[in-house]
Amino acid sequence: MSKPTLVLLWALVLTLSACADPADSLDGATDAAGDAPHAQRDAGGAGPQADTGTDVSARDVVADQGDDAHDGNDSAPPDAPQDSTPPYGWIAPPDGELSPVLASQTWRTHFAEDILPYWTHPDALGDPMGNFPTHRGMDGAAQTPSTRRPRMIARQIHTYVVGYLLTGDPDLLEYAGAGFDWLLEHAFEPSTGTCVAQLSSDGAPLRSEARTAQDQAYCALGFASWFFLTRDPAAEAALLAIRDSLFDEAEYWDGEEGRIRDALTDDLRDEVDVDGDDGWELVAQLDAVNAFLLLVQPVLTEPARRAQLLGDLRVLGQVMVDHFHQDGTFWGVHNQRGVFGSRHADFGHGLKTFWMLLQIDKRLPEHPFKALLDAEMGPAIDRAYDPQFGRWAKRPASATTVEYGSDWWIYAEADQAAATWNLRNHARTRELERTWAGWRRDYVDRGRDVREVVPSIDREGRWVWDWTDDDTAKCNAWKNGFHAAEHALVGTLVGGHLGKEPVALHFAPVSSAAEPAMRPYVFEGSVDTREVSDVVQVRGRELRPTLVTFRQIW
Repeated sequence: MSKPTLVLLWALVLTLSACADPADSLDGATDAAGDAPHAQRDAGGAGPQADTGTDVSARDVVADQGDDAHDGNDSAPPDAPQDSTPPYGWIAPPDGELSPVLASQTWRTHFAEDILPYWTHPDALGDPMGNFPTHRGMDGAAQTPSTRRPRMIARQIHTYVVGYLLTGDPDLLEYAGAGFDWLLEHAFEPSTGTCVAQLSSDGAPLRSEARTAQDQAYCALGFASWFFLTRDPAAEAALLAIRDSLFDEAEYWDGEEGRIRDALTDDLRDEVDVDGDDGWELVAQLDAVNAFLLLVQPVLTEPARRAQLLGDLRVLGQVMVDHFHQDGTFWGVHNQRGVFGSRHADFGHGLKTFWMLLQIDKRLPEHPFKALLDAEMGPAIDRAYDPQFGRWAKRPASATTVEYGSDWWIYAEADQAAATWNLRNHARTRELERTWAGWRRDYVDRGRDVREVVPSIDREGRWVWDWTDDDTAKCNAWKNGFHAAEHALVGTLVGGHLGKEPVALHFAPVSSAAEPAMRPYVFEGSVDTREVSDVVQVRGRELRPTLVTFRQIW
């Protein structure tokens, strides 16, 4: 049977099973995933067979701990684990007045006023809608080149999905759906379960480039985001096909070395060494976790697939520890560990890896990464933090020095990692107050109506360049709305926790689905309330807007 036929059959299976409760037990479950393209791989099934597909509830143990304020100057890490602290779980924030900088509503408003206008500019939507331009100017106008990167279309889908989660604006649901439809029709190949690297301005595949694993992961982000929001079976089928390709020894999975290969030729026949250095790329493993596996794992339709992806997360977490970890951080290339200034040896990739390991470890019953996290994540955050100016640095320059200033995505990843680590004992809240204030003060382009964030600042918060209106520094082959939108969403969720208030997110599941499991993004938490509205039509789909409030986020 051909792969296109298998993909269509799998989408049909998912459509029929969408009516089932995703919390059904694994016991007696039919393994429909075995009929999917690239049926479940041994590599992905190595993890524990745990089913985490239900609405999560906070742990029974709730501990109150004081706010040991930490501003990066103490000789010992402020967040060393205490014997009374459970392995993971919700810990109540301390009493006291919360700075407005940390309030949940501050970050919801920040997204609506400082990020979203750039992405609702007419040129952002593409012609036809969903054919999102990869290159746009500081003022929002489309720029050259006119070719499209599927990974950036996918990141823009994610931006609109976050926008809908935060606002419930039906226009954003329409934009996200249009992007999903375009990505699925033009970039995704059912015959291979992969996405092409580049498209022409009218959506024709351009086949001159290798297909990197990183590009596959970020193409899957578009499908994963839409699925997380809607539970659309077509999105689930596509993202699982990409997952299967990444873990297929005939394609991306290196069975001998136990890792995802960096890239393949466009015909998927030969491995490509991205930089010609005989090294393995951290992002080939990390971005599969960050872009889609962690997000969708607990909400997939089939229990067997949820267990499979939990195994994938366990496997990739161990790959990153075994091959990219050294001296208290994670290095960008496996054979350049300890080489300062080497590719991706920065605080963004290092702290993002710690953040992903932390969120993975919460889901694994044996907590295999906890000892490493307890020993090293706090000091890694300390090293990236600049206490003199209250901002994040860019990268380690030597064993004892750092390069100051920061790019927007590094700053965002550092904020998100530190904010999540802070949920353990709230010892870094005052640090976050400074870095979160710096993000909104330093990066937001308040001189233009469309706003958004600029890419880089120096140590004192000054822009590193005087960008003209036609400069593509805000929107290009590697910058889109993904990081700024995710940063706002994490700020909204963590701010709700710190403020001891429920956080409301808007979903729009397909009307055929039974009451699906809802999650506070990649965090754990408990569902407080659900409000289900009447069915709406969105690009030929019947969706049911659902407002869910979460408490006890961890």
